[in-house]
Amino acid sequence: MGVIQDKRSMMMNDDDDDDRNKVDSSIVWEWIRGNIRTLDAVGGVKPFPDYPFLEEFVAAMCNRRILIVAKSRQMMATWTVAAVMLYQALFDRPGLYLFLSKGARDSNELVKRLRVIARHLPKEYQAEVKIKEGEASFSNGSRIISLPATEYAPRMHSPTGVFWDEMAFTERSEGIWAAVKPAVDSGGRFVGVSTPNGTDNMFHRLFSDNENGFGKLTLHYQQHPLRDEKWLKRAQKGLSEARWRQEYEIDFNVLAERVYSEFDPELHILPQPYIWRTGAGRTYRSIDFGYRHPYILWAQGLPGGELIIFDEWEGEDATVEEMMKAVRRIDSRHSIEEDAIEWTACDPAGAAVSDEGLSAVARLMRAGFKVQYRKSEVMTGVELVKTLLKDAAGRVRLKFAPNCRMTLEHIRHYRWKSKADTPAKDDGHDHSMDALRYLVVNLMDGRKPAWSGAKVMGVGW
Repeated sequence: MGVIQDKRSMMMNDDDDDDRNKVDSSIVWEWIRGNIRTLDAVGGVKPFPDYPFLEEFVAAMCNRRILIVAKSRQMMATWTVAAVMLYQALFDRPGLYLFLSKGARDSNELVKRLRVIARHLPKEYQAEVKIKEGEASFSNGSRIISLPATEYAPRMHSPTGVFWDEMAFTERSEGIWAAVKPAVDSGGRFVGVSTPNGTDNMFHRLFSDNENGFGKLTLHYQQHPLRDEKWLKRAQKGLSEARWRQEYEIDFNVLAERVYSEFDPELHILPQPYIWRTGAGRTYRSIDFGYRHPYILWAQGLPGGELIIFDEWEGEDATVEEMMKAVRRIDSRHSIEEDAIEWTACDPAGAAVSDEGLSAVARLMRAGFKVQYRKSEVMTGVELVKTLLKDAAGRVRLKFAPNCRMTLEHIRHYRWKSKADTPAKDDGHDHSMDALRYLVVNLMDGRKPAWSGAKVMGVGW
């Protein structure tokens, strides 16, 4: 089972659940087994399977007002939630139910599943349910609406129940949860389901928090009666170890879409804090001006060839003046004088003239900063950073002081944009990684005078 933990023992510790919220799950399960059909890509329309893990899932949904479910791929979780909420809308808790998904395509897919279920209900129920664009409506006034998950979607409604599919893959999940939570607090039910997608998202925070009192459940492929050794060998083909552990072993500690998959905490994080010393090597800063979150890195290149990132700063809607004050404050903490700084790298876009008639770069230069920037393609910078993390000979030339916690968190979760060969711009992890890229791109400029120490890839620290 690897990293899988048995969450079933946690399913009875939800402090805000009481008997008024609970129903006889056996009645719901028997109704689903007798009336619900699903669509299998290979086998076509099939009766809902009599699998013990799905019966347990149904029981958890019936008896837990808030349920967070971490799952392997292809465990019929979406079909099961749709069936339970259809039952609740028909018989148990008439009202408005929201299905939230990470995008319009996924939202439409949920409606298609509802349509399959409704079309194959027994005749006495078919007249009770009508499926139209984006929603199912019921003769008793209930509705199930499927929407892409945004911070605004839950605020437009007062739902009786909310199903959030692939929650860990939804952007801005914290804001969406903040919009959903009032409906849950006022008595609504919530089911959040997802395969893992790293640790930096609301799904992981809710699932891993043992103090929130929410119901937790895992659906692992080993619970599926048809997942035998033959299936396992077939399923693993074509998948990297990281992808397999993330999507099937329910491992939150891997992220298959990481840009810097070369990053290894054991190799790249110094065992103790780094003490900056004048004369130990050339010292640099790098700035990403950001739109709302400017980011600054401090680095020192050692004669032996290592580049050490030893401090960081992130602003929140900070002005250039506030950013400069932060620079002076952190410089002072390390006893760094401006003369000790070789240069400060930045985004070339910072040289553009602002509405005030003076660019951010010009304002830094007026304040005495030695600013340097160099135009390059994003992927050129990414590849240079990768080379310093680990080159073809396996040498590690880029390391981080342990106090650079934000940067370390960001490099772990910096990921590729979906279906594109470029990193995602998420207004979160990208600012620190842009600052890192500007630093390395400027260091790799062969026109700069070489440091008397060792050279790395033609670069003299």
